[in-house]
Amino acid sequence: MSYDNRGGYPHGKGNGGYGNKGNSYNQSDERAGLTQDVIIKGFSKQWITNGADEDMIKFAEKCGKYMAPTGKGDQDALTNSQIRNVFGEIKRIQAGTYEKNKAAFLLLRPKMAYNAGRGIKNNGQMKYGIQLFKKVFDAAAVEVKSESDYQNFVNLMEAILAYHKAFGGND
Repeated sequence: MSYDNRGGYPHGKGNGGYGNKGNSYNQSDERAGLTQDVIIKGFSKQWITNGADEDMIKFAEKCGKYMAPTGKGDQDALTNSQIRNVFGEIKRIQAGTYEKNKAAFLLLRPKMAYNAGRGIKNNGQMKYGIQLFKKVFDAAAVEVKSESDYQNFVNLMEAILAYHKAFGGND
């Protein structure tokens, strides 16, 4: 198993993980053990077809924590503009109907790919935050087939972004 700097909470440090602003501990210590692959394996298409459950909330929390900054100047975290570029369109589609805006929804996948491509570091690696956001987005988006599926998709994205903010991410 490979490890990166985003995951678990093995050392008993910190304040339960919510909000890293003003904390003096290193959040990367509490993330050791979780990788994108471990997180994405927890995704269930049932959350899109049947709606939220407790497992979806736990999944959203892991994603939000992984995508949030581990400290000041964390260049791998999901950024405000990366969120806005896609989430604004998700909410615009939600304001109408899925059936009326189906083409716009389908075009979000290439838009997400573009945003992820812009999140490439100098070493050629994609930044962790946008990479996971894209993986979750892609896994969930392919399951959307109806208005109710779309609403469940929006609920998942909102839950992830709420936890991202709770763990110190930008609006």
